[in-house]
Amino acid sequence: MTRKRTTQETKEPSNASTTAPSPATDTALLVPPTVLDLVPDAEGAPSNVVDFVATYTPLRVEFPMWAHSAPELGTEHLTLYWNGVEVDSKSFDKPIQPEDLFILAPVKFMIEGEHELHYHVVNYVGEPSTSRPLTIYIDKTPPLLAPGDDKLQFPDFIIREGVTEDYLKANDDKVTATVPPFLGAEPGDSVKWYWSDDPVGEQMVGMIKLTKDDIEILGTQSSSKPLELDFPGAFIRQSGNGTRFARYEVQDRAGTAPQRALARSLLSDPSPPTRELPPPRIKEATGSDFFSTLDPAKALNGVTCVIPNDADIRPGETVTVYWGEPGTLGGYSTSTPTSPGAREYLIPRVHVPPHMNSRVELHYQINKPDVPPSPSHFVTVRKIEGLPIVQCSDIRNGALNLRNLGNSASFTLDGWSFRHTSQFVNAWILGVERGNITREIRLPIATQLPVPTEAGVMTLGSVSKTDLVKLALNYQFRVSVEVSFDDKVSWLKFPDAAAQLVDEA
Repeated sequence: MTRKRTTQETKEPSNASTTAPSPATDTALLVPPTVLDLVPDAEGAPSNVVDFVATYTPLRVEFPMWAHSAPELGTEHLTLYWNGVEVDSKSFDKPIQPEDLFILAPVKFMIEGEHELHYHVVNYVGEPSTSRPLTIYIDKTPPLLAPGDDKLQFPDFIIREGVTEDYLKANDDKVTATVPPFLGAEPGDSVKWYWSDDPVGEQMVGMIKLTKDDIEILGTQSSSKPLELDFPGAFIRQSGNGTRFARYEVQDRAGTAPQRALARSLLSDPSPPTRELPPPRIKEATGSDFFSTLDPAKALNGVTCVIPNDADIRPGETVTVYWGEPGTLGGYSTSTPTSPGAREYLIPRVHVPPHMNSRVELHYQINKPDVPPSPSHFVTVRKIEGLPIVQCSDIRNGALNLRNLGNSASFTLDGWSFRHTSQFVNAWILGVERGNITREIRLPIATQLPVPTEAGVMTLGSVSKTDLVKLALNYQFRVSVEVSFDDKVSWLKFPDAAAQLVDEA
């Protein structure tokens, strides 16, 4: 078996024959196209990986508006190429709307491997322009679990005797199992593990994402190193006594079908739980008892943690609810219900966005030392939508004219959902260098700029004319913005803007 996701030679569809102008020449004036259905990049793995689900439908490829467009004076043409082969084209004879700047690549192009996309524009006077390429990767091959025996590996004592209270006390109140190495592993792959009273139970204990340190390369193969997974004593006790089943599943970053290992049956006989404490849930999220998904659009006023009515909470007892890890950005705890005697607790909205594109743990604790915490509920928070596009008053009709520019060009950004002064913004221009268009050049606008207010137009910064002249004339450049909601741990990309640099009277 070869190493997964190495760059492969990709065959062109047999019924497509029109070849493209090369994007690797000095005619490549335009920025690359955009594909929205990409999964987040992971260090040490291929970039721009297409979401596996998206490979079953035509892939939407979007384009920025080109400079000096005037189709009412003459028809303009836009053509998309896939590995140098024409996919489709559009013609415009009236002002172009942003929502029209896309082409759908048919499913027949969704072949596993690396692909290069670029587009070609002919404006109203017949002048051609070609974009620089975007390289994407399509992955349809899931990881391969350990042949022969893919079950979790437990200590010999656990296999023979099962989980006992004495074992938990002697081992930091947890049981640790090992995932056998699996082939085709890459950074960004996720591993989930479960402890249930059913071999296919969905009571998830935890989830991790692999990093490059979890991977080893042996010749042409990539493999995971042995991974250790912890089963907390509190979770095991809450699940009760008897035969229990431990299993795990692996899914790659592209989202191919999860690979589920066989469950290992174990005897579980720790001390019985002193209370019946079901997991909490979030009222605004959808899902099951142990995990759910939250759309941020439903959390604009915060979210509500709900403790089930059958939780054994006795008169006079107080409860503390934990959202994430208190003391960290996005972490929050409260012992104050929304009304006296209620079992609902408000998590303020400011604590939601730091968990976007990831998962937050939710549980509660009765404030007595002999009562274990409740089982955890895990909430996956989606990213926000409807993000603003960076603005520059000096960009007109898709062009930035040096002749009309003062000492610098200034850039601003309109408001967005969940904006807060704990967030930071990066903004920059990416284009090609004057005199050497094979070299990209990056001009910073803002670097880790603190968000000053929660509303209104935000000034990002400016780029001096002295720096702008370093960009190649008549070539398109891209203006990019990203925002960190979690104290610069991760960054959410906002939509790009694009413009052509000109020097015209």
